[in-house]
Amino acid sequence: MPRRHSKRKTLLVVLPLIAAIALAGIFGFKLISPFFEKQEIVPGIAVTVTIPSNVGTASQIASILKDEQVIADTQSFLAQARSMNADQYLKSGVYDLETLMDLPTLIGILVAGPIEDGNRLTVPEGLTVEQTARIVEESCGIAQADFLAEVYSAHSYAVDYPFLHDVYNNSLEGFLYPKTYAIPKDADASYVIRVLLDQFVLETKDVDFSVAEARGLNLFHVVTLASLIERETAIDEERPLVSSVIYNRLKDGMKLQIDATVVYALGPSYDGSPLLYVDLEVDSPYNTYLHYELPAGPICSPSIQSIIAAAHPADTNYFYYVLTSKEGYHTFCVTNDEFEVAKEEYLRIFEVPR
Repeated sequence: MPRRHSKRKTLLVVLPLIAAIALAGIFGFKLISPFFEKQEIVPGIAVTVTIPSNVGTASQIASILKDEQVIADTQSFLAQARSMNADQYLKSGVYDLETLMDLPTLIGILVAGPIEDGNRLTVPEGLTVEQTARIVEESCGIAQADFLAEVYSAHSYAVDYPFLHDVYNNSLEGFLYPKTYAIPKDADASYVIRVLLDQFVLETKDVDFSVAEARGLNLFHVVTLASLIERETAIDEERPLVSSVIYNRLKDGMKLQIDATVVYALGPSYDGSPLLYVDLEVDSPYNTYLHYELPAGPICSPSIQSIIAAAHPADTNYFYYVLTSKEGYHTFCVTNDEFEVAKEEYLRIFEVPR
């Protein structure tokens, strides 16, 4: 007769075994878990990165950059590169970079290529020609006065860049495209300006200006409008909304009343303090508190995102917007009553004295 096993005896044997396996699992997990934990990357650490010449795609470059901790993830990098129309222009070479770099800056460096015997010039979005001249002097050793002499000789470039025939005050304001460039050490002011103008042509070549043209705006007007958008918001999704407000106010014959145009009109005399009512009366063709229509010309160099928004405004009934977030977001309003409510919210959030 077969021997019958006791259930109790079986449990006594199995339970210690399960416990042993569980303990082994716990201690094993404790031993290996640090390797699976996401390690925090410290930003700003210098790192030399080599992009081999046989690496031909943006995704391969993104993988190298992630391995070197220059970027946090490949998808964000690739999306940014596509939005800048730069994914096909990233160059191989040896780069001195940093961990967790700003993506537009990084992509600009990779498009410019490695600097072997030259200077790296980075022109941020939203700068005036005077501010750009200071950066050019610091980065390339070209005197501000020499650079500005070329800036205010726009018509001498109009043969090669026909869109400059329409500029105001013979100025290149708005057309010195913001990006990172590789500039030879022996370059002069004219060379740098042509590099920036060439980039403007490259960035805008696929922009559809038909909507703006249907409303009576040419390229110069669009760049002027884009410069206002650039100074009014840093939030990409808000740019078409700001553009719509400007278009709507122009259509209804309203003054734009954009503070940034007053700041531009004040020029070097502006010290960065809050604008006063007397400032709003400065006599300048750029002052949109005094004059209707767009200002006389651009007030800064806009990004391609602002240029696209200026060419393609959102379809809205908005006539006003107010900053109502410390993160830079605005509340958009149809009526003056809505505007007054939003303005109260601005005063509350930013604790402005009444």
